[in-house]
Amino acid sequence: MIQQGCLKLKCQEVNHNEEIDFICYYEFCTGFRLNCFDCFKKGIHHTHSDDVKKVNSLIPFIETNNLVCENFIDDLNKYLETLNQSFSQFTQGIRNKYSLVKERLVNMNTYQINDYLNQTIKFTEYKESITKIVKDQINKLNHSFNNLYEQLQLTSFNYYQIDQNDVKIPDDLSNQGVKLYWENRYNEALEQFDESILINPNNKESLCYKGLCLKMLEKYEEAITWLDKAIAVDPIDFYSLSNKGLCLKMLNEYEDAIIWLDKALAIDSQDVDSLCIKGQCLMSLNRYEDAIIWLDKALAIDSKDVDSLCTKGQCLRRLNQYEQTKQVLHQALSLNPNHIYSLNSLGICLQEQKKYSEALIYYEKSLNLESNNQWIKNQKIFCEQQLKK
Repeated sequence: MIQQGCLKLKCQEVNHNEEIDFICYYEFCTGFRLNCFDCFKKGIHHTHSDDVKKVNSLIPFIETNNLVCENFIDDLNKYLETLNQSFSQFTQGIRNKYSLVKERLVNMNTYQINDYLNQTIKFTEYKESITKIVKDQINKLNHSFNNLYEQLQLTSFNYYQIDQNDVKIPDDLSNQGVKLYWENRYNEALEQFDESILINPNNKESLCYKGLCLKMLEKYEEAITWLDKAIAVDPIDFYSLSNKGLCLKMLNEYEDAIIWLDKALAIDSQDVDSLCIKGQCLMSLNRYEDAIIWLDKALAIDSKDVDSLCTKGQCLRRLNQYEQTKQVLHQALSLNPNHIYSLNSLGICLQEQKKYSEALIYYEKSLNLESNNQWIKNQKIFCEQQLKK
């Protein structure tokens, strides 16, 4: 919250030595809005005196206006998000229908391949008109934004110019917050970021790291709010984009998560974590073959990424490719013998093959790491019961 005591405003009149006492909030006022008592006595605002308030009303006014402004921007972002979702659905539909991966081809019969060829060849004539429609609509939207920018005179303000000292303070606070973040002291870090943002609401690093702290505290919806603010400052900030994707994944909003992960990957196509998380989202959507494509991209960059190996193993299991599943999961466990997801995945793989004794080995290892995990306990009980039959 902005502190009231920091305001010591002198009257603008040369011969007045008093501090500002009154502020006028009348919409159509043409006079100077900040006045000392001597100015007020001259009756400058006598026609709308009900809209003149004491100077201590300024801070609540600013805070309320800030909230209104942020809510308005959030509403605009929601409209844009709707557009992004529609566009993503459109492009994903094109990809699903006209882009054929090898893994799908081998499972198609001649009639399906013939239909694919007919549709794809005809699609050529549509591409030019689609491009023109999309380009024209984007140009219209850009033109509208430019007009609004001019109408609101968004370049003609000087009350928010900050000097180097003003920059240094929020940067120092942000740096302290980042240090606390990497020490896993998230609540303390949030205090630093809040102070930094209060001084400079456009401090991208503070906005992004506040989102990261909230993510680590499993407050995913709140995290997205602050990551969106960082993205509004810098639309191509990789970490804000990728972490928004991760938060959406944790909220089980897999389609939306992929949209934001794709934005991040457009900036850094070699980021293993984003590639892996996209693979995990596709797996959650039961698109196992597509998921493997993206997981393989992650593993091509880092063949020892355990999360990618484990997720690929889970996809292969759901495709009933058990031997490949075991091979990949053993590779993951050779890198991290205590990777609980790989242990559980290998256990369920063996269980589905009715190899209950072998499955129990991996469930026992999992329970040594998570003794209260009810899912593992249930699988262990099931295997034990099957062995008694």
